[in-house]
Amino acid sequence: METLRDRVRGFVFTGCTPEQLAIVRIALGVGLVGFHYLQFKHFRKLDFDGPAFHFLSPIWYFDLLGIDAVPAAVALAALAVLMLASLSFGIGFFTRSSLVVALVMILLLKGARDSVAGDVHHRYLIPFNIFLFLLLSRAGDVWSIDAWRKRRRGVVIRLQEWEASWPIRSAQIYVAAFYFVSAVAKLRMSGWAWGSAERIQSLLLKRSVRFGLNDGTPVDGSHWAYMLSQNEFLCGVIGASTFVFEFGFPLVLIIRSNWIRLLFLSGVAFFHIANYYLVNVQFLLLPIVFVIFFDLSKPIQAWLGRRVVTSPEVAQ
Repeated sequence: METLRDRVRGFVFTGCTPEQLAIVRIALGVGLVGFHYLQFKHFRKLDFDGPAFHFLSPIWYFDLLGIDAVPAAVALAALAVLMLASLSFGIGFFTRSSLVVALVMILLLKGARDSVAGDVHHRYLIPFNIFLFLLLSRAGDVWSIDAWRKRRRGVVIRLQEWEASWPIRSAQIYVAAFYFVSAVAKLRMSGWAWGSAERIQSLLLKRSVRFGLNDGTPVDGSHWAYMLSQNEFLCGVIGASTFVFEFGFPLVLIIRSNWIRLLFLSGVAFFHIANYYLVNVQFLLLPIVFVIFFDLSKPIQAWLGRRVVTSPEVAQ
């Protein structure tokens, strides 16, 4: 047990650099702006002067707070604030405060959507919980406007290895557990039949006959969904591969080769992209979070070093 505890401690608190933590902050803060927009863009269709509505089944925290309606103007303002706060967090401008605002806006918008839709979507579980880890970290003390302002005031900023490592490692463990538990949940609720060729064919056929709300034309991707549904073998491969990558996702934590890890995560990203266009599962930009599994600080620092060396000012 002591050996296991030492290994877990060594994994969680070592192996990452402050620059890597900064890159994770930048990539997620800036990169998820598009994800936020895709998740809540339908709020743009709300009519400020249209009829008001009230939630028949508010999400649990709306029910706890007594919120039974969210005006259209508030929803649109919250979406704009969320995108700006996420961007502000990414560049490290009032880093922690911006992240708190972003988290509150996510809860507001997600609550409004899920209270109307009647079901609870889990598309924000991964970004939201990674944001929580970063909120408790010192992600804003490196490569940020906040860090620059502190240095101008003469404040010396130093991050130790454990301070940079634990938020990244915690996020990695959470993401791996999320995919693994997703596979367990599928087996618990539907058994292996969830990934059967027949079920995948049925899902694709239902998607292929969906039409747009306004003009009655087929939704983008419907044609491809119909064509794919006619191939039982490929549908079986899709179902089986879902279980493979979800059950196998924790292996990413121990794979040492960046290329093998990149290949595996590229396959997962392709799966999400295909799901978006074929069956309208809204995980299109979620693979942005996979940046937590790579240390991009070294190639970026090397690139910046080459630019400094080759710049005309340095040459003179």
